Amino acid sequence: MMMCLVPGLFAGLSILPAAAEELPLRFNAIAVNMSNVGARTQQRLDITINRWSTDEERAKLMEALKSHSRRGDRELADTLFSKDSVGTIREVQRLAYDLRYARMNPMEGGGMQIIAATDRPLAFAETWRSSRTLDYNVSLLILEVDAEGRGEGQLMLGADFQWDEEKNQVVITNFASEPVRLTSVRLR
Repeated sequence: MMMCLVPGLFAGLSILPAAAEELPLRFNAIAVNMSNVGARTQQRLDITINRWSTDEERAKLMEALKSHSRRGDRELADTLFSKDSVGTIREVQRLAYDLRYARMNPMEGGGMQIIAATDRPLAFAETWRSSRTLDYNVSLLILEVDAEGRGEGQLMLGADFQWDEEKNQVVITNFASEPVRLTSVRLR
């Protein structure tokens, strides 16, 4: 398992680069799984952002995150699941999963960091066995692209989030040994 801190994970929107104002944003990426979970493969992904999450949606998610950290239940995933879709992520030739949260942080030079999250679908066998993976019920997508819309990212298909009161920040534990790497990210 891997733990990491993600600056700006639930940050507010500031001045948007011109490309971020022109929604929807559509990206292609190559997902490379080098972790200890699932097959070591490459897949082409299509990612679409139709709208940005509102400040109100962000506040509710932060409240659920802090509550989840105290109680350790499914409140964070349930809060995400109750949100309207803000976009989609899918492997080419497969059904899309709805993204339930998306925010953009401007980067130097006109680039942007996009953070998106969704509830992770749970398999029947996983719930039947009460597997430890049930605690990792959120998927997190992070893209960093330059002003031309090219870059890289990562995808955590099973993550648990905790709020660190002392540091006033989010701590993410990824069930896999490392996130799925997103390479050749391109804005279409």
